[in-house]
Amino acid sequence: MMKKIFVTMKYFQRIFVVIAMFLWNCLASSQVINGVVYDEDTKLPVSNVHVYLDGTSINAVTNHSGVFALNAKSIINTKLVLSHVSYETNIIDRPFNGLSDTLYIKEKIQELYEITVTADRFTRKQKMKVFLEQFLGMSRAGRSCTITNEDDIQLFFNTQTNKLSALSDKPIEVVNDYLGYKISFILEDFWVQYVKESLEDDFLLSSFFSVVSSFSDIAPNNRRIKLRRDDVYEKSTNYFFKHFANNTLEDNKFKLFNKSFPVNPQIFFTTQDTLSLKMINIIPREDINKRGEYNIYMGRTLSGMFSVLFRKNVRSDIYFGTESFIVDRYGNIDQIDKLFFYGQMGNNRAGDMLPIDYDPFVTQ
Repeated sequence: MMKKIFVTMKYFQRIFVVIAMFLWNCLASSQVINGVVYDEDTKLPVSNVHVYLDGTSINAVTNHSGVFALNAKSIINTKLVLSHVSYETNIIDRPFNGLSDTLYIKEKIQELYEITVTADRFTRKQKMKVFLEQFLGMSRAGRSCTITNEDDIQLFFNTQTNKLSALSDKPIEVVNDYLGYKISFILEDFWVQYVKESLEDDFLLSSFFSVVSSFSDIAPNNRRIKLRRDDVYEKSTNYFFKHFANNTLEDNKFKLFNKSFPVNPQIFFTTQDTLSLKMINIIPREDINKRGEYNIYMGRTLSGMFSVLFRKNVRSDIYFGTESFIVDRYGNIDQIDKLFFYGQMGNNRAGDMLPIDYDPFVTQ
């Protein structure tokens, strides 16, 4: 973006940004997903199937004919989830890309887990403490969360690999009093890796969890909670990538660095509009060299790791492990497993999660 010098230029640039955002939002027309859910074996319709878009509050329940309809404001980078107590959960990628009208779910077969019992010197209370810290987080939002069905969570520490794992046959039900949500999490994966047989933070090497979630607002029109949500939103990856895709990082107090050098995103990334989605491409380094723009960085070789500074010098690091990715109007990216976050963005846990279609300008 051109450096802003005059007050009049700032004024017109601000108008341009507002118009650009308006046009993008207008192009993001309402999207309807509908279909019929059948039993995979009997081919009969299944009623009372909970159908929802992962990470949102957009949901429906199939009627006696197995029919459902979901209404989204625009295309979202998310998954479609079919959930029923008697059936296996069916998770469908990219539901906005030509979803079949006929969907199937398979009857659940109760299986017993094969567990190798080893000497475990850690109590369930000790393991649950680690699970809560690494899953919900230690932020104000994370500490305010309550899991209403902790007994459904199974915890295992493998003394050979020094890894703590968790699983649950049932969705983990969480009440987040700080952000005013009730959230249902399907736990796909969770582990914490230690360098030795210990649950101490000093020996924690890394942690990971993967979930499918559905949100319910339990504090609508609560002004104090709305302010909390907005504060958490401004520290999220969604907020960053929304402005990244709109080329409005500078206007929103973001600064981008590569190996300690301030950089212009337009030198390293290109953006292509596709209605309510934007394709971000990372420019190959040799192309940047040909353009001679490395000179301003004293000829040093730059990497795929970028640092982001936000207000009050809050820092996050992002490593791009892909050549391109798609951003929707809410700032969700389609290849979240190819981007790695450290610092503030990397420290966010499930307790800091907002619906992925959260819009600070709309009353939640």
